[in-house]
Amino acid sequence: MVKISRKVVEDLEVEVLEFEDTVETVEKASLLSGYPPEMIVKTLLLKACGTYLIAIVRGDRRIDYDKALRYLGSRPALANPAEVLRILGLEAGAVTPLNPLVKNTRVILDPAITAFSEVVCGGGSKNVLFKLRTKDLVDYLRPEIADIFK
Repeated sequence: MVKISRKVVEDLEVEVLEFEDTVETVEKASLLSGYPPEMIVKTLLLKACGTYLIAIVRGDRRIDYDKALRYLGSRPALANPAEVLRILGLEAGAVTPLNPLVKNTRVILDPAITAFSEVVCGGGSKNVLFKLRTKDLVDYLRPEIADIFK
């Protein structure tokens, strides 16, 4: 069962999808929300070049470490759950891109996300998703758009 409401998060109007079960993976989020994995975006905390950065990637894609190495000049590594909690203030699996801590970090966005007018992303808790306009997400984050994904 899903409870749907609307609210404003970081000055953006979002549709809030609350679930009884957790939606911390793309597979579970897709199954419970009914949206295809391509429409779901992951917010990943990476370490590269001695610092942290965020990758916003379409749910059916993943980091291409060879492309990332060429683009960043350093091979990125996925942050561990303790680092995610310390740096972003949220548990891994609950991270939302609509977080000032994400916005104030270097963000690289998967260009494949722009194929959809709306996307579904983490909502700051393991049982919440946000649905919002892709344009609003891009305008909010002001990311680098680079294809370091496959």
